[in-house]
Amino acid sequence: MALPPPVVPLDEVALIDAAAVALGQDLGGLMERAGEVIAREAERLAPEGTILVACGPGNNGGDGYVAARLLAERGREVTVWPVASPVSALCQRAATALPPSVRRLEEAPAKPFPLLIDAILGAGTRGLPRGVVARALQHLRGLGCPMILAADVPSGIGSALCLVPTRIISLQVAKAEVLADPLLADRFQVADIGIDPRAIQEVQPTCFARFPLLKRDGHKGAHGELLVIGGGRFPGALEFACRAALMTGCDLVRAWTAGTPNLPPTIVVHRQDGAILTPATPGDLTPLLVRASAVLIGPGLGRASLTDEAAHQALSLALELGVPVILDADGITATTDTIRAIKPGDGRVILTPHGGEARTLLGGPPSDAALHAFARPHRVVLAKGRLDLISDGQRWQRNIRGNPRMAVGGTGDVLAGLTAGLVARGASSFDAARMAVLWATTAGDHLWAERGPCYDALDLLGRLPSSLRSYLEPLGMWPPA
Repeated sequence: MALPPPVVPLDEVALIDAAAVALGQDLGGLMERAGEVIAREAERLAPEGTILVACGPGNNGGDGYVAARLLAERGREVTVWPVASPVSALCQRAATALPPSVRRLEEAPAKPFPLLIDAILGAGTRGLPRGVVARALQHLRGLGCPMILAADVPSGIGSALCLVPTRIISLQVAKAEVLADPLLADRFQVADIGIDPRAIQEVQPTCFARFPLLKRDGHKGAHGELLVIGGGRFPGALEFACRAALMTGCDLVRAWTAGTPNLPPTIVVHRQDGAILTPATPGDLTPLLVRASAVLIGPGLGRASLTDEAAHQALSLALELGVPVILDADGITATTDTIRAIKPGDGRVILTPHGGEARTLLGGPPSDAALHAFARPHRVVLAKGRLDLISDGQRWQRNIRGNPRMAVGGTGDVLAGLTAGLVARGASSFDAARMAVLWATTAGDHLWAERGPCYDALDLLGRLPSSLRSYLEPLGMWPPA
């Protein structure tokens, strides 16, 4: 069953643009196509009369300038109001290409126009508009234009200055913030401007722009503290996860476990008596959760009934304390009912199931469509398979990397540790999941190319540093401080 088109948050647009460029596309050409679809919709909304185009300083303003040029070339009367001088190179180029027939305003328009094209602030804008842009939005809100066409997103979205449009041309992909606003949700249409679908639907190296940097003046604990609950029956899984988490730059990794497995001295171990993990007294577990910036539950737990109770106890306490939770392996199976019942705002969970665990979680066949339907922004799914799927119920991406040897025991624990470590470092759930899966599978693919099947989870851990560098260095983020 096909997945529905992704719906992305506004801050994803810059990554999509960067990915498109990395895939060989020209942003100038994409801007031309964006201007074309905006101009076409403007002609449909206002078959006659002068069209006012309000342009901001960035690439959204560039889309407006292109639309203004195309409309003028088709014989329409067009007036452009440069709310702020062009700053981005593409916006400057588009502004200088306007024909002489386009009238430029030196100050705010004094009367309404039949149609206003809002190309002031694009998807990359953050916070409350200020200065000349804020004054321009206030003026345009009171101007009384009968129709407003927003280029990609309404300027000032999410604020009292939002320029509420008649229509929104959402470029290439729907935006989550538009859908979340009852006033805007039924006013948009998505227009294809030719962005390579891989830039949206596949995990791309540009996601490593979200890798949490380390503070040069940081101290122990400033870069995150992770609690890993696991081991007991299968201590190797616990070790793989803990060691991978340390690779993310996490300052402290603590393990809550049972039995007598040896763990590296870099892991702070809190050990129960007995061979398996059992429910703890709240006075023992709660202080560890309070200190943690994230908790990973599951690696190597096993399926004893008391261990299931311990996993459920840890999840419930973490949700109560507001600690982000990553659930893997037996941790998913033990807490399925609780996972299903988590309501938005009650917690933040990432699930990393393989096919069997996904079937248990869903209570049926684990298709990509079913996993996407189960996922939520507060309940992100990283489903492992031949093509890994990351979904938050709105946007989704597939990871096409990986090789058959990634099925060897321990690689899933490495992936869970990377995901959890990145969350502890401050990455969002979706970003942590996609960075982790790209990182782990890239390391595995390097080993596969060199050794074929002759590698294991320990080798994978050893290849993580060079794989991370291969992604951060081209972004100017190596070393990541």
